[in-house]
Amino acid sequence: MLFFKYFSKLPFFVLYGISDFANFIIYHVLGYRKKIVYENIRNSFPERSESEIKQLIKDFYHHFTDTFIEFIKGYTISKEELNKRIKITNVELVNTYTNKNHSIIIVTGHNGNWEWLLHALNLTGIPIDVVYQKLSNKLINRLTLFIRSRFAITPLIEKNDIMRKTLERKDVTRAIALASDQSPQHGKVAYWTTFLHQDSAFFTGSEKIARKFNYPVFFCDIKKVNRGFYEVSFVEIANPNEYPNLPMGEITERFVRILDKAINKYPADYLWSHRRWKHKRNKNELINNSFKNLKS
Repeated sequence: MLFFKYFSKLPFFVLYGISDFANFIIYHVLGYRKKIVYENIRNSFPERSESEIKQLIKDFYHHFTDTFIEFIKGYTISKEELNKRIKITNVELVNTYTNKNHSIIIVTGHNGNWEWLLHALNLTGIPIDVVYQKLSNKLINRLTLFIRSRFAITPLIEKNDIMRKTLERKDVTRAIALASDQSPQHGKVAYWTTFLHQDSAFFTGSEKIARKFNYPVFFCDIKKVNRGFYEVSFVEIANPNEYPNLPMGEITERFVRILDKAINKYPADYLWSHRRWKHKRNKNELINNSFKNLKS
């Protein structure tokens, strides 16, 4: 852990130089997950030429190493430095609820720099319950939890405990933040829809919590405007007044459509190295329009 601490204290121009070198090693020498990245991008953009796909892959690896370097920088980065590098354009949209002691749900995807997004959310002054998925590597898991909780004023919640913790903390005004684009462990207990031209399974937890506790749902996007500089914006996906007449699955579907559009706008900034489409929908199984018998 000490190594990461002192490494993170290096100035940005040095860190980005290291990122460039790491990109060369990971992409050209090791070919880290090249097959997965190629298949994910090729299937997501069938209309693009092969040369466009190759350029997109190269751009992704540059962003990938930058994101990791920026994640490590989070070990020691100051609030002042973060505020210079991340601009939140419309936090007043969520404040219309939290200022009235009404908790909200924030959903996002693995685009832009999702790690710095957590820091930005924590610095808004809104208490944030960050939902995370435990990593198998114990060292990386410890490092991740430490960095993510540096500016947090509420606890991190493991994904498996989300419903229990939400019930325990239902009287606390806060935002529950989830990265909702990961592939569920079991495709049969997920919401299926079309995402980036492919059959895709999604967690149902955020929609279930929203409906159970009458929490409005916001999409939070973070886009890169320059190397090391980002802009964060919110979009309201659904509010409790709609829920009685809103078909089950509609909140999740709205999230997917907004995320799909955001990725198409800045495709190199998405996490293409993730095994996002490891589950395949049964040919005899229709895309879910109901959450009956589904589990998050």
